[in-house]
Amino acid sequence: MQERPFWEQLYADMEVSTFSKGPTMDINEFYKVFPKNAQVLDVGCGEGRNSIFLAALGNKVDAFDISENGVEKAKKIAMQIGVQVNFFCCDLEKFIFEKEYDVILSHGVLHLPYKDVRDEFIEKMQANTKIGGFNAIGIFTNRLPATPDNAPYTHSLFDVGELPEKYKAWEIIYHHEGTFKDSHPGDVHHEHASEGIIAKRIV
Repeated sequence: MQERPFWEQLYADMEVSTFSKGPTMDINEFYKVFPKNAQVLDVGCGEGRNSIFLAALGNKVDAFDISENGVEKAKKIAMQIGVQVNFFCCDLEKFIFEKEYDVILSHGVLHLPYKDVRDEFIEKMQANTKIGGFNAIGIFTNRLPATPDNAPYTHSLFDVGELPEKYKAWEIIYHHEGTFKDSHPGDVHHEHASEGIIAKRIV
């Protein structure tokens, strides 16, 4: 078993983008539906690809990740391009909501903790989203097993359809489910099964 996930090593390298430059596809396509000058929380922000993109649009963004390397890299990237984001290091399980948000994001993270932890956190996300606000979530499902290098850190792959079911009381404005292949620096190649939603709180 490897001692650290592959992304930790890449987060420490300022010369590469661990996943991809720019925002995730869902945020790039749907950010215009979010409130202007929004209060945004990015859960598991990694190198800050979504955080920095949304902050550059004038939103006030809090963003955290358990990875110190990821947070430090995100801070440096934001500083280089002159964007202000409140980046900090925190374990999702220990995060305490101190205010409500217009938009809460979480991409590639919620399948990592154990099921009871991630389910409780989703409930907290929902409770701390303003009415009319949005949750944008991308997770891995059990349509495919976790890749060997991810498996030691992946404790609760979602069932297909489980994520949108948790948002059945919300208005789902985007939903995607399927498989995809990706590559990372260092000749790392994966195939994942994923599901993603953007949902609007209506009550």
